Amino acid sequence: MRTLVRRRFAVLPAAVTVALTLAVSSCASEPEPDPAATASSASSSATQAATEITPAAVDPALAVAVTGDPGTKPTVTVTTPLSVTETTKKVLTQGTGPVITEDDTVEFAYSLYAGTTGAEVDSSWGGTNARFELKGITRGIARGLLGGHVGDRVAIAISPADGFGANAANFGEGLDQDTTFVLVADLVNAYVAPTIATGEAVTPPADLPAVTLGPDGIPTGFTVSDTTNKTPADTVAQPLIKGAGPVVASGQTVKMQYVGATLTDGKVFQSSWETQPFTTTIGTGQVIQGWDKGVVGQTVGSRVELVIPAAQAYGDAPEGGRPAGALVFVVDILDAY
Repeated sequence: MRTLVRRRFAVLPAAVTVALTLAVSSCASEPEPDPAATASSASSSATQAATEITPAAVDPALAVAVTGDPGTKPTVTVTTPLSVTETTKKVLTQGTGPVITEDDTVEFAYSLYAGTTGAEVDSSWGGTNARFELKGITRGIARGLLGGHVGDRVAIAISPADGFGANAANFGEGLDQDTTFVLVADLVNAYVAPTIATGEAVTPPADLPAVTLGPDGIPTGFTVSDTTNKTPADTVAQPLIKGAGPVVASGQTVKMQYVGATLTDGKVFQSSWETQPFTTTIGTGQVIQGWDKGVVGQTVGSRVELVIPAAQAYGDAPEGGRPAGALVFVVDILDAY
């Protein structure tokens, strides 16, 4: 299932301890989980970010046999025990689509196997395809996908050095940071996702807090006054930039950047721009109600200002250090799927 691949393949930026990312299972009322609270510490040989990756070597004789047509779950036989010191791939079916580059977001269906036993330990088949920025997934997977083509079916033998580190134990008993894993993946799509809202500028009403921008166009906060800090009865969702992408639907996974502040004084309490984009399921109660109400129906690429009453945020007396009262956010919607 994709939620499993997200927990196991995704890594935090180098500035944060490498960890399993528990975006979907984190507290449903948080628009952004605290990386320090949700991270699981790992050893120095743990999952590594895919920055400055190089393509894996191709070995047509790799001891992995696969039957079945691309687009259907494969039958995979691993000659065990399989152990590699260098991440290696075997192209099983050559695709004819675009070449995968290091700047791409890649969508793929997969099954994952332990090289020691050949047993399947994870799979997206029967669920939803995985979708990740190539630079943000386990390095061995990134190396195996880099330089391939959309339409490929590929087997990747992931070396321990490029693999899951201490987090490998999450895949099953007897698996550890020295385990070689085999990923068989169908490359479904690849594209460069935006990193900031892009589209047509929209002039907002004068009674909303003004969003302040840095020199690079990234939102940094808000300017509020006696005329712009009025609490609405219901969440206000005002596009500031209208993106040209598809409309966000309830139940989709949405990738966003945001800044949040208290409406009364404009004091910023959190900014994803300082850490990493926030990814969550929208419209299903995984985030505060104001986000579910305000993000669903917007278009990918948009920048949206959300003014949220306390009842649709954390309330007037929240616990756990969450901000009280009415809140204001500016959200850049980068992707939805």
